[in-house]
Amino acid sequence: MKFLMTSKSLTNFSEGNFPFKLHKGEIGDFHYLIEDPKELLEANGISFFIDGYIRDLNLPAENINNHHSNCSYEISKDWPLPANITGSFSAVIFNNKNRELIFCNDLIGVYPLYYLIMEGELFVSNSIILMALVSTCELDDVGIVQRSIGPEYSNFGSRTILRNCKRLLPGEYIVCKGKKIIERKFDNSLYQSISEPDQNHNLHFEYWEAFKKEVKYTLIDFAEINLALSGGLDSRLLLGAIPDDHKVKCLTYGANDYYETKVAKGLARKTRSEFKNFSDLDLYFPSLEILEKYHSNSEAVLVCSWLEILENIKLEDREPILLGDMTEALAGRNIKAFSSRAFRQQNFFKYHFFKRDYNFEKSTKEKYEQWLQSITHHYDRWYTKDRVNRFEVETEREDLVQGLHHDLNEIFSRIKAHHLPYVELYDELFMWYTHSRIPMGSQILICNRDFYSYCPPMSIQVLRMTSNIHPNLRLGNRFLNKLFRLKDLKSLNTVPTSQAPLVPQYFPGLFKMPIWGIRSKMDHYLINRLVKSKNPRKRYRLFKSLNWPLIYQNKNLDKHIDQYFESNHLGEGQYNYIKNRAQQRKDLLQWPFGNNEIISNASLNTEINIIDKYRH
Repeated sequence: MKFLMTSKSLTNFSEGNFPFKLHKGEIGDFHYLIEDPKELLEANGISFFIDGYIRDLNLPAENINNHHSNCSYEISKDWPLPANITGSFSAVIFNNKNRELIFCNDLIGVYPLYYLIMEGELFVSNSIILMALVSTCELDDVGIVQRSIGPEYSNFGSRTILRNCKRLLPGEYIVCKGKKIIERKFDNSLYQSISEPDQNHNLHFEYWEAFKKEVKYTLIDFAEINLALSGGLDSRLLLGAIPDDHKVKCLTYGANDYYETKVAKGLARKTRSEFKNFSDLDLYFPSLEILEKYHSNSEAVLVCSWLEILENIKLEDREPILLGDMTEALAGRNIKAFSSRAFRQQNFFKYHFFKRDYNFEKSTKEKYEQWLQSITHHYDRWYTKDRVNRFEVETEREDLVQGLHHDLNEIFSRIKAHHLPYVELYDELFMWYTHSRIPMGSQILICNRDFYSYCPPMSIQVLRMTSNIHPNLRLGNRFLNKLFRLKDLKSLNTVPTSQAPLVPQYFPGLFKMPIWGIRSKMDHYLINRLVKSKNPRKRYRLFKSLNWPLIYQNKNLDKHIDQYFESNHLGEGQYNYIKNRAQQRKDLLQWPFGNNEIISNASLNTEINIIDKYRH
């Protein structure tokens, strides 16, 4: 739901200035534009807009208006928020009494908020397109190249594609008086009470009760809900936490005969939930019309699988949908020192059979400096002369790299402020602030137009609790295994996962890991055979799954890519690169696993094109 607040007069802006319908209004010294005026709330002398959800755990789980009122009042008082306030959100609040404007976001900041001070005027919005059209600020070469070049295909830190326009950093809180920023604070509450590493613990009981409460409070005022059910551990954890008195509709993308679809359907059957799956391989390279529609609405088209659901489900009104994309934190998958495939294979018996403790390196100033230098070096390698020269930008390569360093340093400063006890946790928090925040977060945002899209595992309460579970207890699915032995989750633990097919999830790793290894090796063999034969119709997985070789055989592939870049704002070199990559994958000269690189560039070009079109 798009929203913008500014100190600038909006008299000259009419409905024709925008690709979506907006309503004008005024609050105190500020003017605003909003798609749905009902989304702008008022209580206790405070006017506020909330994207996502926010709840007060000290209140009864009823009457969402009371929660919004209490939480907005707490935000207006101080930051970080007290332990009773939870949610996953961004918020803009105007205090009518002291005339202060506050804008903030949660610990990760999936729901974006952008701000800009230009020619003495202040702008705050949750839409980069709306920000560009109202402020008329120029595009930023560093931001454009950063979003195009990888590896995350997103901006780092506060960078955006608009010059001097910033996105709130994770956990950031800004107070403005008039047109000036007078205060800035951060929530550094992750990892602040890390548990003991002893594997004989009962932390999973407390965690599960808090998780169930989070889900219950997320669903206040909703009797019927949707759940994005992949069949993995994250979505089945949510399925088990939904209160029994709620009607649940489980949604997944994928054909009926996909193994993952069958797993998801089996989970839904266990809880007597309704189940629907959707499949349309043509949507992985959607028409320009569809791409423009969803990018205009969400600014988050990256994982095209969601289009299979969004283009085919029919909703009369906006409904809630739960997503569970942060359970990787419970398994410590972003702790790179212990998550590589080679490490897991070599140390399987040590950690899974003999249950040895993982050893962690204590954090020091020197170790931190070494780590940030290695991360910086990793991202520098993406900025080769060949890559940079593909773009038609005025900024030199050295300045693009300098801009990247500035943005990485913003993330590094957020990590440093947490005083992490172990070196291995640097990688985890860095991934939360980059990969989880934007590429993974885009899945929440693309659904947030047709649905009220919520991710309880990313909430303040749950993420704080997760970060405080000692990594020795999270790695190797140790904590998840304990959770799934609880009564509420036992029935869901009988259903296999796609990683270790056929074997119930509750089986020991001694049984699951060999099957996972056999399946993985068979998949590898079939993939190599398919690529060698150059025949996309051959079997390419042991168990039928999403067929990327066939996706690239889309008869409209060339036509759609040409349409994406018909008005090319990235450069002829980048267009030719994208076109060639798609053709190589179609011809099986390169393994066609995923298309994020292509769609991210197409979405960015579409975004710039929308801005350009409505500015003229």
